[in-house]
Amino acid sequence: MSETTHCFHCGEPLDGIQSQRLQLDIGGTLRDMCCIGCHSVAELIVEAGCADFYLRRTAPSARVAFDQLVPDELALLDVADASPAGAASESLVLSVDGLRCAACVWLIERYLLRLPGVQAVELNVATGTLTVRRDPARCATSAILGGLRRLGYIAYPFDPLRQGEQTRRATRRLFRQLFIAGMSMMQVMMYAIPVYMTHEGVEPEIMALMRWASLLLTIPAVFYSALPFFSGAWAGLRARAPGMDLPVAIGIAAAFAASTVATFRGVGEIWFDSVSMFIFLLLASRYLESAARRRSASTLERMHQAFPASALRLDAYPHSQATTRVAALQLKVGDVILARPGDTIAADGRLLDNGAELDLSLLTGESRAQRVSPGQPVPGGALNLGHPVLVRVTRTSDDSTLAAITRLAEQAGAGRPALAQWADIVASRFVMALLVLAGATFVAWQMIDPARAWSTAIAVLVVSCPCALSLAMP
Repeated sequence: MSETTHCFHCGEPLDGIQSQRLQLDIGGTLRDMCCIGCHSVAELIVEAGCADFYLRRTAPSARVAFDQLVPDELALLDVADASPAGAASESLVLSVDGLRCAACVWLIERYLLRLPGVQAVELNVATGTLTVRRDPARCATSAILGGLRRLGYIAYPFDPLRQGEQTRRATRRLFRQLFIAGMSMMQVMMYAIPVYMTHEGVEPEIMALMRWASLLLTIPAVFYSALPFFSGAWAGLRARAPGMDLPVAIGIAAAFAASTVATFRGVGEIWFDSVSMFIFLLLASRYLESAARRRSASTLERMHQAFPASALRLDAYPHSQATTRVAALQLKVGDVILARPGDTIAADGRLLDNGAELDLSLLTGESRAQRVSPGQPVPGGALNLGHPVLVRVTRTSDDSTLAAITRLAEQAGAGRPALAQWADIVASRFVMALLVLAGATFVAWQMIDPARAWSTAIAVLVVSCPCALSLAMP
């Protein structure tokens, strides 16, 4: 008789009588691993001093095949690491796949900071972008990508087209699920409303027709639109950390199953309208959340794009008006730069000549152009709408107003407030208490009124679903 367990790293089922058991000591306990790939990743996490990752995570880690841990092709990316200016610090922007929860952010940042030459790491979980400030001479791109692959995360140089396409595919899939759930809800409600409004009752033949029509119309919502809830519930069960998708999935499945049985028998209550409406409302909330994340990512992208790569510097000002195009990062305090009409000012400074008309909408949200007088401060990232102007740099490009706002926005997206982390902990405990309460309710009503036991237990699951805690809190 075989014993079935689960891989401690990825949560996949594990055959208890396999000939070669892979185990690893984590926190003083031998943990089972399903394959050498998961064993290697877990061993790396423990050796890096990041074993607390397994206590922090709220979802199972991704499974990585051993032969895909560090492909040889990663070394080809080091060709682009040569810095033409020999700079001791540069930023590398990557896209990361496989992020599951806030613990992934903690693990990636903690691990990469241990690599030689890495100075700072920021991971924005909303956009999936990782920014690493490093010394290219000491830390190659392949070392960072290889380290992430050893941890079980697939990373690649940031490509706006690829990132945008992935976002669009996910958005289209969520919209299709929302659309089908909405169509199902509207059609089912057309059959349910006459039943609710009539006082004389509906003829048995018409009632049977409406039951079967409601069943057929609810099937697409349950078996397609509700897939995110079922997959989320299954992932939580495999990780032995049930989340808020579990009571949702149980409520949908129980209500649909009970209604289907009542339809086949021809007697009993049906809740097809409630099921379809419940799925639609939850998907609508997820779609709104996704839209908010896209707007946030779009704003960050616009702010990054607003940084000019170069600036026109007047090396002999005021004796000569000759300009030299230099990288924006090379500007120093005291330099004088020329901003032509339509140029974005590369660094904070003070206006030297006649007044200027500046567009500060990206910084302040004000849509109208702002008039700036000579001697007044000019923020980096402002768009010059008028004649050419001269600006004396008072802060470098990295310390400009736009750079500071961008860093704050990225930190807000990458981090999680303590209140949101507290909500995750409370919600996980609440789910277990909710399941126990629903079971106790079913048993109690079996003794009080068996005909209402099933519907009352479903009501407890649905009404007590912690949607406000999971959606409103973040």
